Amino acid sequence: MKKLNYLLGMLFMAAAFTYCTDKNNESEIKAPTTAEFAEIRQGFLDGITQYKTFDATTGSSFTSTKGVKVNISGLTLNSQPVTGNVQLRYIELFDIGSIALANKPLLGRDYSNNRPGPLVTGGEFFIEVTQNGTPLDGSANLEVPVKFTKGADPDDMTIWSMDDGEEWGVWEKANGEIWQEGQGTENYYYCWLPFNWTNIDWLYSLPGTQTQIRVKVPDGYNKDNCSVYAAYFDMPGTLAAFDVYDATGKYFTEHTGIAPVGYKMFVIFVSGDAQTKRFVYATKLVTVEPDQYITFTAEDLRSASIQQVIDAINGLYD
Repeated sequence: MKKLNYLLGMLFMAAAFTYCTDKNNESEIKAPTTAEFAEIRQGFLDGITQYKTFDATTGSSFTSTKGVKVNISGLTLNSQPVTGNVQLRYIELFDIGSIALANKPLLGRDYSNNRPGPLVTGGEFFIEVTQNGTPLDGSANLEVPVKFTKGADPDDMTIWSMDDGEEWGVWEKANGEIWQEGQGTENYYYCWLPFNWTNIDWLYSLPGTQTQIRVKVPDGYNKDNCSVYAAYFDMPGTLAAFDVYDATGKYFTEHTGIAPVGYKMFVIFVSGDAQTKRFVYATKLVTVEPDQYITFTAEDLRSASIQQVIDAINGLYD
């Protein structure tokens, strides 16, 4: 009997220790400062940035880690041809997990009503070519595997652009061309000018009466150290942003109604942990109601590695 009591006591202590450890892990997450969160995000972007040095006279044909062929030619500076070695800096984002961590949400200008609308992405790309640190002008032609375009018809795809360094907002249509070649594992070919952030997307229509949604975040978080997104349940490859923060009510919302009543969507919270310098995330599947409030609590937050967060967000559609 003594032995049994001893074993039961040990089991109780182990369970209590595990419970306390789990609770402590949750309480250990510390909201980052603006600079700390920016550093965590920049670290992610630095980790996925690809580089290549090449001769500007001959140009470059570069194949990315995901199999995108990037062709660079016609480099100029102040309208004069460039010679000598130059450096390509290239970023590619195809999945919403990576897009969320990079904070490059998908809202494009609907020119029929001049309002933002959700985009379905076939890939976001950043291209910059420099010589001795000076950005150059030129053209880029990309060959993108069709598997990244969510099966959309190339006639529906449009090139969108946004300037780097400005407050992230709404993608605008850009000059360029898209066409399709091959069979089965065919590719989209497209080009654009100038360099910078560019997106191959199509505008997604959301029928029905849209309503304002408010997302409350845990204490210690605001527009400077976290972001909140919406991903549409029946359309993978979408990631709209709750880009308006009400400091009085301490909630995120947006300008025009992010989804219609009765629609299902995933709401995604992304921040960082000031102590571990890891990303922190939380997700909820909701059905949109009129003037809805959605609340994330501290208990909802999870700290994880970059790949774990990407997998969790992309896995919402599994």
